[in-house]
Amino acid sequence: MKTDYTAEAIWDNAELTDIRIMAEGRKKHMWGKYGLRREADLAAQLEDDKIPLLIGSGIGVAAKELLKDKERTLLILDCETEILSASGLKEELRTNSNIIWITTGSPEDAARHIQELESNSGKKAQLLKNPFYLRLSPFYSQTEKLLIESEHTEVEFPVWPRFQNEKPRILLLTSQYFLMGEIVAACERQGVPHMFINMDAKEMELEQFVARISSAINTFHPDFVLTVNHLGVDQEGVLNTLLHKFQLPLASWFVDNPLLILPLYQAQANDNTTIFTWDADRMDSLREMGFSNIFHLPLGTDQTRFLPSKGCTESKWARDISFVGNSMVHKTAKRMEVARISGLLAEKYKEVAHAFGQGTEHSVVNFLKTNYPELLPEYENLVIPHRKLAFETMVIWQATLEYRLSCVKQTLGFNPMVVGDDGWKQLLADENSWEYHSELSYYEDLPRFYPCSKINFNCTSQQMKGAVNQRVFDVPACNGFILTDHRYQMEKLFEPGTEIVVYKSQEEIPQLIDKYLNDETARQKIIKAARKRILAEHTYDSRVTTLINCMR
Repeated sequence: MKTDYTAEAIWDNAELTDIRIMAEGRKKHMWGKYGLRREADLAAQLEDDKIPLLIGSGIGVAAKELLKDKERTLLILDCETEILSASGLKEELRTNSNIIWITTGSPEDAARHIQELESNSGKKAQLLKNPFYLRLSPFYSQTEKLLIESEHTEVEFPVWPRFQNEKPRILLLTSQYFLMGEIVAACERQGVPHMFINMDAKEMELEQFVARISSAINTFHPDFVLTVNHLGVDQEGVLNTLLHKFQLPLASWFVDNPLLILPLYQAQANDNTTIFTWDADRMDSLREMGFSNIFHLPLGTDQTRFLPSKGCTESKWARDISFVGNSMVHKTAKRMEVARISGLLAEKYKEVAHAFGQGTEHSVVNFLKTNYPELLPEYENLVIPHRKLAFETMVIWQATLEYRLSCVKQTLGFNPMVVGDDGWKQLLADENSWEYHSELSYYEDLPRFYPCSKINFNCTSQQMKGAVNQRVFDVPACNGFILTDHRYQMEKLFEPGTEIVVYKSQEEIPQLIDKYLNDETARQKIIKAARKRILAEHTYDSRVTTLINCMR
């Protein structure tokens, strides 16, 4: 919003007490002498069953008072960049996920956003008005007027019959995540009508977001909307509200730990959202979060990409044994930066991660409650959901790092090639009997790489204690042999010993490697059986069909 003034903060003993405006040669004060008290009184006006909507952030007293309730969402309508710069409030509160800043310059867009947030929460917003802002710009009074008028006007959204045809129409919220490409390809092969919207932009204006989704829905008339890992779903609930108005269900297929993502969306848990999870162990926890429509949908493979070849076509990759996977060194460090832990959490996180990796508990928080209750107060002091989830993820990644390293070390007697990030050079710096190869392209390289190893070694991330990963399907699909760690959910997918070879303890690894390196016939028999099972039951074509049937 264009400003024709400058703003200056007024401080008293290191406490912001007022904002002074200089416009057209005249000085104006936001509050004057009693700013602290008047803003506190403003916050005290909130009724129990309402969402607070501050018209103007002021000097921040009202906002901070309202944020003392950690479960409360606070809406702030404030487009005054000069004032916000002078107060420093937006920067101070930028990591608080309970605040929704409404900064659009159009009263119509601001009112629409507020209405959508009201609809999503089921509560009305209570306007807590800083009178200075109403005098400063007509934008605020016009927005207030539109909100009042909207209470007596209901916008109609077109609704059409769902699932009337054999093949439903799917609106895809596309992302950079690899799985969406497999879903699109599976839809094309099966003749399933689909339309996709690229939601990868880091920042998208509210009105642009709403316009793109609404236009796609009105044009394409989908039967449901599908995304992966909730990508494209906003935390404020705008998409959820739109879909509810169009009476369109949302399907979200989680192929990473949903408990590290969905807590940020728990307020949006409703019957309109269906969760598919690759890990059956997550289903009870998702129900506890309020999601009622939950299905187990494992990973699979794209049989048109991971095709059998005539053996190894790249001699530079030919090895007895190889491992493809992330070291988790850099991933763990990045989560630590976000979590910003200190004290006992920083001192003990590796100990916690090690113990977590040894156990069967899937939730880091529950693990802390049972095994490290003394750390719970410091975990709670992280306050912001993003920091808490970053800490939980960091523990899981550190546990995965330790587990993968110990498993890979069991293969060193066979001179493995380790493919991944350069964190492996750090972890295996003191070892000589291995060879490093930088990361390979999932689509271009891995289908050709897997057949070049007599044994493709696999050890699963600690984010899944019972589920299997992508490699278990991809390797046999292209005529590769895989040796993987045991996960109990695999017994519903493959027959151990006949269609897949597993180790149940790390001590078994060298013995199994030696056995299958020297038994070409056994390897080929297992590859053939695994590939037959995969083509019959575990392709992404099969997964999309299952998902559609569940949604129907």
